Amino acid sequence: MTLYDADTVDACAWPETPQARLARDYFVPLMKRGSTAFISDRTTLRLLAMDDLRIPLAINEAEYGNSPLHSLWVRYIGLPVAAVTAEAYGAARAVVMRGAMRTLGGMLKAARIDKCVYVDHWLVLRNLSVSLDEAQLERLTAFLVEQFPGHAIVFPAINPANASPLLNTLAARDYGFVYGSHTRMTLPTHEVSRQVRENRRRDGRLLEAAGYRVVDGREMPDCAPRLRELYRSLNADKYHSTLDFTEEWFAWTLREGIFQYWLAVKDGRVDGFYATHVSDDTVWSPLFGYDLSLPQELGLYRGLVHRLMQDALEVGLTIELGPGADPFKSLRGSQPVPRWTAYYVKHLSGFRQYAWRTLQRYVNGGVRPAANAMLRKIDGDGIVGFGPLTLPFTPPTGQTPRESARALREQVDALETSLESAARLEGEARLRALSPLSETLHNWPQPMRRVVALRERLTRLEQEARRKPAQAVAPARVPPAEQARQLLQDATCWGFYTKLVAAHLGEVPAPHLKALVEALRRELVGIMGVVLTATRGDKVVLVTIASDALLSVGMDAGQLMAQAAPCVEGKGGGSPEVAWGGGSRADGVEAALSATRRFVESRLGNWAPSGGVG
Repeated sequence: MTLYDADTVDACAWPETPQARLARDYFVPLMKRGSTAFISDRTTLRLLAMDDLRIPLAINEAEYGNSPLHSLWVRYIGLPVAAVTAEAYGAARAVVMRGAMRTLGGMLKAARIDKCVYVDHWLVLRNLSVSLDEAQLERLTAFLVEQFPGHAIVFPAINPANASPLLNTLAARDYGFVYGSHTRMTLPTHEVSRQVRENRRRDGRLLEAAGYRVVDGREMPDCAPRLRELYRSLNADKYHSTLDFTEEWFAWTLREGIFQYWLAVKDGRVDGFYATHVSDDTVWSPLFGYDLSLPQELGLYRGLVHRLMQDALEVGLTIELGPGADPFKSLRGSQPVPRWTAYYVKHLSGFRQYAWRTLQRYVNGGVRPAANAMLRKIDGDGIVGFGPLTLPFTPPTGQTPRESARALREQVDALETSLESAARLEGEARLRALSPLSETLHNWPQPMRRVVALRERLTRLEQEARRKPAQAVAPARVPPAEQARQLLQDATCWGFYTKLVAAHLGEVPAPHLKALVEALRRELVGIMGVVLTATRGDKVVLVTIASDALLSVGMDAGQLMAQAAPCVEGKGGGSPEVAWGGGSRADGVEAALSATRRFVESRLGNWAPSGGVG
């Protein structure tokens, strides 16, 4: 086990794991520059190497002027005292409450409550909880106690929806728990009411109706000053204790792809934005801002939150929206989830241990019930996880985000297989097979792209089954360049990075197909693959294409061809960039396209660049 600082971290070896890559590309630059080069909080950053894990640490001495991210005193005393006003509680009661909290705050300062080592602390990122067994946790705790004998060991803000195993491991090694805060999550398998669907539908029209386009932040590389201005107006200027970020932070995270930025742009001006980070099948937005001077009727906030949720749910991921605006988020189908902070203080003095136990009783016995009561008024009595602390921890969402994503993929795969089977039937037999699928697809709880595509396929199959056979009419042929653009617009997307064009073209002359392939190759951008099927009489023609970026992540046209060709009882070959093939089974083209989609999704469906999200 090795502890690295800014001067020694270059000697660190980096395992080929997503966690290690993110530590190297995101956390190490912060450590080398120092926290205040990018954020308003003052803390000392270190990196701990244990086995194949690279664990960020934030070491505090007594920084009571920090934000709640790096100050327990501010979270539990500073902010609540400021929130107790005569208007909200009455003059006499407010005086008593503030006096009691200040007395507790004085004891906590005397006990140096903010003299902590925050373990697995990724600053603004969430859902990156390290996976530790009991033996690893025992080694890690002993090492940190030896290195920092005067500091409490703290694992901050752990979400039991993602990290119940870690919480249970901490409980088994004598860590205590303090209620931290709540967040809000929507799993893609959650049922939603008709009212929630209607609210989302209305929100989805707001940005376009107001004349906004949502664009990738990389299209506006010089927007960092505006992003900081929008963030500050919504957060730092409004709440003095909120974490603030420098302009360099926005420029760096945008330039290096640390976060994916999406901007609401009108007349060349950025009026709102959000940034996203993906981990553990959960989309989290660490940064959000919009222009408060614009009329509320524009619906900038509602429209941006809708787009943020849509980004996640369309690809079957969980969306975490964080706290705040709870009534609004509840009406969009989000569920409150508690976060817990774990602490270890057995090596500290008796007085300091007593102070931690006092804080625990105050928060778990007073703050948590108040949060519980507030959330029940908003979300009803069905909320889970906000009662008295009980062990073992379980996901209050029922499933973990990873389990939800896997279950959803399996459900959609099964629906796709059933549709393919029904497509081989004719007339009334097909309609009988499609009937239960129609009910499932048209009542799907979340707006997934794959489900929308299956719903459209089901409608076509139903129409074909009801239609009498007619003489085939040759389709009007569009120019190859225009057809290529149409195919790219209809590409299947996974996350923000991976796309696949998978389409059956029908009867296509050879010269047109070759020209279409060349047009597609000129237009391919990013991590993109293509699989096309066409018919020539009773034969099937196959062609697959891989972009340069797709080749760089280990997938080529030959691999795509290997998935498609067996479905039409054919074969093919060619270069890594383009492969041609053919087969004899025309009724297998849908299976060929589906097999290729599943292959790309299984390999790259949650892929993200090593320096960015994921």
